Amino acid sequence: MRTYILALTKYGIAALVVAYTILAFIMLFRRSRQAVHSMCVVQIELMAAMTVVSYVTLFTALGKAGYLLMCVLQVAVFSAAFFLYQTLYSNAYMPIFNNMCMLLSIGLIFLSRIGLDRAAKQFVIAVGGLAIAFILPFFRSKFYLLKKTGYVCAFLGIAALAVVMLLGSTTLGANITYTIFGLTFQPSEFVKILYLIFLAATLKDAKDLQDLIPIAVFAGAHVLVLIGSKDLGSGLIFYIVFIFMVYMATGKVLYLAGGFGAMAAASVVLYHFFSHIQQRVQAFLDPWSLIDSIGYQITQALFAISAGGVFGDGLGQGTPDKIPFVESDFVFAGLTEELGQIVGICVILITLSCFLHMLSLSMHFADRFYRLLAFGAAISYGFQAFLTLGGQTKFIPLTGVTLPMISYGGSSILSTILLFTMVQIMYMLRGDRIDEYKRKQRRLQRERASYYDDDGDRYGYDARRGRYQSGYSRAMRDETALDRQDPQSDYDRRREYAAVRGGSSLRRYSRED
Repeated sequence: MRTYILALTKYGIAALVVAYTILAFIMLFRRSRQAVHSMCVVQIELMAAMTVVSYVTLFTALGKAGYLLMCVLQVAVFSAAFFLYQTLYSNAYMPIFNNMCMLLSIGLIFLSRIGLDRAAKQFVIAVGGLAIAFILPFFRSKFYLLKKTGYVCAFLGIAALAVVMLLGSTTLGANITYTIFGLTFQPSEFVKILYLIFLAATLKDAKDLQDLIPIAVFAGAHVLVLIGSKDLGSGLIFYIVFIFMVYMATGKVLYLAGGFGAMAAASVVLYHFFSHIQQRVQAFLDPWSLIDSIGYQITQALFAISAGGVFGDGLGQGTPDKIPFVESDFVFAGLTEELGQIVGICVILITLSCFLHMLSLSMHFADRFYRLLAFGAAISYGFQAFLTLGGQTKFIPLTGVTLPMISYGGSSILSTILLFTMVQIMYMLRGDRIDEYKRKQRRLQRERASYYDDDGDRYGYDARRGRYQSGYSRAMRDETALDRQDPQSDYDRRREYAAVRGGSSLRRYSRED
């Protein structure tokens, strides 16, 4: 019986994850709120079923009762989080919230396979991150204040990175962690959020090269401090985010091409200065000739991915412990060995779905700050996932960054949940403005209806104009006065409303352009 369970459950897990992934992509193109809500509920059911089947498999294979406890806690927390979140925030965008929970679930399942103690720590941190995700949107009405904190965020970020460079602990040759009161964390993960706010707040007003120079100086300072700490993976992410956000702000391909040219030149220089870069490049070019030394990690990852096949060896049936740092740097390879290449592809597609949702949000915002911030969040998240997945599959050299939401690491989990929460807040702000626009339209319709009396005659004497004036016209004047005080103009709200409705004849740029 045990053999049959272990043999069949891997097909069930693959089927449930595939069904979830298909729904995730269908929702990219659905505009109906009711249809999206129904599919989100189905996704939660699929995720709960996948979690139950996975932990029952682990319990059957390894015989530890702790797997059943993790199963109950995980299903209860993520299911309750979904229903409570959409109840508290009617304008929350649940597809991206579901994707976040799904990736967390897959990561926790695999970490439980590696060791229950690590999975328990990750689960506690994830619950803390979800608590933050519930609290922050309550203050979204003050989110616009971040527009004024550009260089403040830059100074705080550089200072935090500099402290780690000078006083931080060394991990695999890089100064990336810092310990306070017994808690070890990686500041660069949280500085990433400050960095995005800094770039969005400063680039929204940038018009020419003169405006870009001081921004580039502060962005370069972030990258240089990370290089000084030998945290080259994070430094590369910061640099890529900068050049793409500059391109988004200016629309000039020359800046993008120049940025990539400078990156290529810097790569050559850094290759000669850092020995571990040389080792990673050698391991990338020919890991098989170095399988007993620097090529061991990548070759074991490739063996694991190929050994699992389409449906995997089954949870608890593989040998992920043979891959060094499988729980952090090589989690995708270990996960693919036991759950199969189909599930591995689905993980990539769910990550891609999150990236596309963030890009879609940035395209629908007229306010330049929100547009740039959403775009920067998409690039930061997507490029980090690309670096991790590309390194584990020998598409690019290893960089040592984690796979967001799945890899083991408290700082990575918390910072990614914060990033997703920031994106959710922007979705809510857009929804709030659309609701406000609808309320105004309904009020104007009521004013128009009250413009005539019972006999069909107009009424309402305007003493200032010396003639009868309709209630509708008075309301229009009042609304125009409100729009002049509102930093988000009525034009912008109409544009966002039209975008959600599925297209508009309004021109695709904001008043600042």
